[in-house]
Amino acid sequence: MNKLVQIKNAFLSGRISKGDYISEMSVEHEHLFSYAEFLNGVNIEEIRLKNGVVIAELKNPRISMICMPGDMRSSPFEVLNFSDYERDEIQATRRIISSLGGAAAHFIDVGANTGFYSLALAHYFPGISGFAFEPIPQTYEILRRNFELNGLHGIRPLNLGVSDKSGELIFYSYPNLSAAASLTRLYDADNVEEVRCEVVRLDDYCQDHAVKADFIKCDVEGAELLVFRGAEKLLARDRPVVFSEMLRKWCAKYDYHPNDLIQFMMQLGYGCFVIKSGCLVSCPCVTEQTTDTNYLFLHGEKHAEIIAGWA
Repeated sequence: MNKLVQIKNAFLSGRISKGDYISEMSVEHEHLFSYAEFLNGVNIEEIRLKNGVVIAELKNPRISMICMPGDMRSSPFEVLNFSDYERDEIQATRRIISSLGGAAAHFIDVGANTGFYSLALAHYFPGISGFAFEPIPQTYEILRRNFELNGLHGIRPLNLGVSDKSGELIFYSYPNLSAAASLTRLYDADNVEEVRCEVVRLDDYCQDHAVKADFIKCDVEGAELLVFRGAEKLLARDRPVVFSEMLRKWCAKYDYHPNDLIQFMMQLGYGCFVIKSGCLVSCPCVTEQTTDTNYLFLHGEKHAEIIAGWA
């Protein structure tokens, strides 16, 4: 039970005096002032408490996000812990989307989690359209509520996973680490939950719904190669910019190496890049010394101007 409620119940039941109640509650209320001071230098303008919900209001991008109880690595807590969240990556994405036509660009968010990237791009480019895929029902509900909270209508949230096959598959989800949900078990944790989710291939979904892609963001905890194998026709047809996470330890859980994905994309005419200090740097392969975790894939022909403009 919430400690504040415990103290209040103790007072209401007569187990503690009014003076002790005020004193004990005062200790708990001090946390409000601690957070107010802690926000100095953090990319959060304010934290709102509303009807049992905690909402973080970010400064840049100017978006509102619900804080999921107990979810240690959700975007708002990442900002609180580390002052910001993927600042260089989101600004690089903003720059690229601008060159792709801004709000006219079609955005696909694979592994949307609670929607940070979709919300950010909708803030920078009002009216941008696209789809945000999130398979875990509990996380999807927060994604949907975040879209509603921010008045986001152009990007449609979908309670679907993305892979190289369609159907129902088992995902392994962690209540305290929603971003680690994946098609394989990443952590040997007691609180892992098996969740049956519907999964689609991007090639199938985009063909069935006449979806065009200009920019794909993908963060699926190691299953990235599966996603793009199921999107090979879309990649060949639309040649979108691809922004994808790749971690050696998670790729290994799926029995491949990030270089296998780089090679797959190269065969479709893409080069692999990373962002370093605001600059675009070629990354033809990932080694044991590589510390980057987020990668850009740009098509050598279609995105030649973007590549040259960053040189």
